[in-house]
Amino acid sequence: MQNKLRNIIALLGILALMAGCSFSYSSGTSSDSSKSSSASSGGSETDPKDAKRAYMSDVSAYTTSVAKKGDAEAYLRELGKIAERHGITDWEQNTDTYHAIGTGLKQAGISRDEVKNVYFIPALAAREKNALILITESYQP
Repeated sequence: MQNKLRNIIALLGILALMAGCSFSYSSGTSSDSSKSSSASSGGSETDPKDAKRAYMSDVSAYTTSVAKKGDAEAYLRELGKIAERHGITDWEQNTDTYHAIGTGLKQAGISRDEVKNVYFIPALAAREKNALILITESYQP
C-alpha cells in the first residue's frame, strides 16, 4: 500500500512538472510571437506615404531653419542623421531628399535663381551631380 501511494505521489509530481514545462514553453512561444508581430508592424509609420511625408517634412523644416547661413559639412551630417532616423540609408540617391531641400529653401524665401548660391549646394552637387536640378524642380508650380 505504501509503495502504491508513493508511486501515485511520484506520478503526480512528474505530471505536475510536465504540465509546468508545457505551460512555460507555451508562454514563451506566445510571448515570442507577439514580439514578432509587433516588430513586423514597423512602429507608428506603417504607411510608406506617411513615412515619406514625415521624412520630407523633417528635411524641409531643417533646411528652412539653416538656409541662410551655416556650415555645409554640418548641414550634410544633419541630413544624414534625419535620414537615419527615418530608416533611409541612401539619402544622397533619394530624390525626395532634394525635393524636400528645395521646399525648405523656398519656404526660407530663397528664389529659384538664388539656389545655386546657397552655401551647402556645392557640397550636395559634389555628392549628387543632379542635386541642383532636383532641388529646383520643387520650385515648379
